[in-house]
Amino acid sequence: MKIGKLGTLAFLVLVRVCAQQAAAQAATAPASAPTPDPCAGLLNELNRPTVGYSACAVERGTAVLELGYQHETLGAPPNTASQTQLVQGFLRFGVAQRFELDVVGPNIDVQRGSPGNADGFSDWGLGFKYELPPAARWQVGLDGLYTSPSGGRAFTAGNATYTANLDVAYQLTPATSIGTTLALASTGGFNVGGVHARYGTFIPSAVIVERINDATQVYAEYVDVSRVAPDIGNRAFLDTGVQRLFGERFEFDAEFGHALTGIPAMRFDYVGAGVGVLLGRYP
Repeated sequence: MKIGKLGTLAFLVLVRVCAQQAAAQAATAPASAPTPDPCAGLLNELNRPTVGYSACAVERGTAVLELGYQHETLGAPPNTASQTQLVQGFLRFGVAQRFELDVVGPNIDVQRGSPGNADGFSDWGLGFKYELPPAARWQVGLDGLYTSPSGGRAFTAGNATYTANLDVAYQLTPATSIGTTLALASTGGFNVGGVHARYGTFIPSAVIVERINDATQVYAEYVDVSRVAPDIGNRAFLDTGVQRLFGERFEFDAEFGHALTGIPAMRFDYVGAGVGVLLGRYP
């Protein structure tokens, strides 16, 4: 009987000691680090230079300016042409948590070669982005864009263009992410006979991004455009590039694109460069 009571007492003492040790360890253990924001930083926020958009909206109370240059060579000898785009402006304002308003374009366009030389402006417009709350490794964003038929005849859609984007990104590893933008657009253009027509197009893209270090990342992207003009159908191409961050407010990028086609008249290649600038906070 005495042995039983002593055993019970020893067991209770052991439980108490273990409980005290567990409480002491819990009190001295470091607090768990907060989950990092997958959209923090200029490299994560920028839409450029990829064709697809980032799933991240710019931070509330900040403004980000995206600018670029692109030179494209189209077709094959003897019917070649070139087109140069300047500015490629995209001004983004974070007006609320995970929500931004945008001013898009216009571009300055210079066209040389077949079907003729032309200079002018492309259409300009407005847009918005809503970033859904992040879930584990996923980020999802929704874009809406409107452009008016305000550009020169060689570069305007000829009617208002409405575009809706679904942007999805997934973090495979701390250094590697994949993403897609599924874009639906109702737009317009002029066929080879100069007749204007409205048409719809679907533009899915898929990208893989590799972060080299905190300031540098590279990407490779596949893009498919279901229709590029009223009388011209599908075009698919690859877009690759590098982005480099200088400080927290300035990004520089360079890109190269190549059409995936065996038809000489539909070939194109382009090179481009641009910057992303965090302008700072506004009231």
